[in-house]
Amino acid sequence: MKILSNEEKNAHWNTVLEEGIKGCAVGAVLSIGFAQYVKRRNPVRFAQLSTSVKSAMYAMPTIGMGAFFADEGSVRFDREQYQSDYLKKLEEEKLAKWEKLSLADKCFTKVNDNKYKIILSAWAASLYGSWKYVNRDPIMTATQKAVQARMYAQAFTVILLLGTILLSMHEAELKKAEPAPVPEWKRYLDEQEQLKKIKQAEN
Repeated sequence: MKILSNEEKNAHWNTVLEEGIKGCAVGAVLSIGFAQYVKRRNPVRFAQLSTSVKSAMYAMPTIGMGAFFADEGSVRFDREQYQSDYLKKLEEEKLAKWEKLSLADKCFTKVNDNKYKIILSAWAASLYGSWKYVNRDPIMTATQKAVQARMYAQAFTVILLLGTILLSMHEAELKKAEPAPVPEWKRYLDEQEQLKKIKQAEN
């Protein structure tokens, strides 16, 4: 177990405090915006709320965001302070693996990593494009245009689903070709064993 020095404790506390203040500021803005929205949307109902409920509307988002930011800051501090060498090594291994891929596999990897964003964007674009295309027809009524646009969008959705299935199949094939991943605990033991051998050789 690692014993933290006073400097490390202070640095960790300062990071958590700074991130917590940022979170409280974000939460305060959100809570004020939410309270004002409710007040304008239904002023009579808002006026009937008790003081404790109104206070909770302001306090809960502020405290919640403050706690969330503080926790994220603590995790990030730990990662940067104690895991930076390990994470750097993982990035180097990932880069070396990337360089070995063919151009087609690199393109596939990029598409696969962002497939949900691509699918959602393409689906939204298909809805918009279908409506713009059908809306040019001067004969059909608005209801007929809506039905026709929905049919085009559904057809495009089926194509997207088929594309997703093909991506998943190709991803499974690539994973089969890769060597089995080494467990983290075994990697750590191997690294410690190598360091031990290096120290023995130096002595």
